[in-house]
Amino acid sequence: MIELYERSEDCCGCTACMSICPKDAITMAADKEGFLYPQIDEALCIECDLCTQVCAFHDNYRISDNYDQPKVYAAKHRSDEVRMNSSSGGLFTAISDFILERNGVVYGAAFSKDFEARHQKAETVEERDTFRGSKYVQSNLLGIYKEVKTELRKGKTVLFTGTPCQNAGLRSFLNKQYERLYLCDIVCHGTPSPLLWRNYVGFIEKRVKAKVSRYSFRYKRVGWRGYNVYVLLDNGQIKVNTSELLTYAKLFSSDLALRPSCHNCKFCNFNRPSDITIADFWGIEKSMPDFDDNKGVSLVLVSSAKGEALLNGIQESIVARQSSIQDCLQHNLLAPTVPSPNREQFWREYETKGFEYVLKKYGGLGYKQRVRRIIRIVLDKTGLLPVARKVIGR
Repeated sequence: MIELYERSEDCCGCTACMSICPKDAITMAADKEGFLYPQIDEALCIECDLCTQVCAFHDNYRISDNYDQPKVYAAKHRSDEVRMNSSSGGLFTAISDFILERNGVVYGAAFSKDFEARHQKAETVEERDTFRGSKYVQSNLLGIYKEVKTELRKGKTVLFTGTPCQNAGLRSFLNKQYERLYLCDIVCHGTPSPLLWRNYVGFIEKRVKAKVSRYSFRYKRVGWRGYNVYVLLDNGQIKVNTSELLTYAKLFSSDLALRPSCHNCKFCNFNRPSDITIADFWGIEKSMPDFDDNKGVSLVLVSSAKGEALLNGIQESIVARQSSIQDCLQHNLLAPTVPSPNREQFWREYETKGFEYVLKKYGGLGYKQRVRRIIRIVLDKTGLLPVARKVIGR
């Protein structure tokens, strides 16, 4: 097998190289961290070099039809129910409704029955609803780029949603402008390991002695900001923000288990590889306090005429206010996420000591962490948390 990259940091796993290979000589194989990387079967390869030419993970990715600078908006869906079932302001629902109402198809990430994050096609509202909400794990794109191309050739209107690198990969794979294709990306912090996610789901099911039926990383019934984890079990039990549930969120925010390419991301800027970008509008409570109700507000970056047409087409479903680049700045619009200095140690200990060991050490699992969390909740409710932080210096 031949590898297409010199360093793991140079491959985002978008599958464009595999999708374009005329001899199906490329497969995606998981490394020891659980991330998929392309491998070439030398016996099938004809050395056409299409795989290297299609790679979009570099500084010169295609943005030729984009505005010089995106137009910036704060927006939220008019329906509170939609917002409560969305990670931020419900803009994905509004945009995808616009596409579905025109007999189009929508591609996004959903959990399969065994809770693998996979990109899928939706032709109905019910199918689309499985895409709503954040998925803090890298999604599987196998076969999706070719499927999108088939739909476009049928004359279908297509909305593709995903991370910036997934959008850039699709755009490069298609290698032409399709009037009916709309690209939508997110402001991405990084994608954690699918292997750790599988370990985590198995760990939760073992602890509660039941199967996970539904999982939400951003449960809004207890507020928009931060990580609030909700799990529905197949025995009807509901669990919210238990110490076990919050371990994965802590691993995610610690930057210990992101794909190496996330720390070398080419898309952490305002030159988006898409038509429209949606994200949480962090800082809205400062720039537009009267617009913030703690139910979620979306940041919207409109990067092309197509993106502007989408936003104009959903005006009846949303409330939007124009903003500015200065008011919407967040780290991953300026630079990639910095890797944790403990990353190598984390994976070494995972390999030698197992998942539950690293979950206890880095994910806050255990008696001491539960006590600290209870104290933090009590201090927060009594208004003493800022005082305590000042006293202990953090």
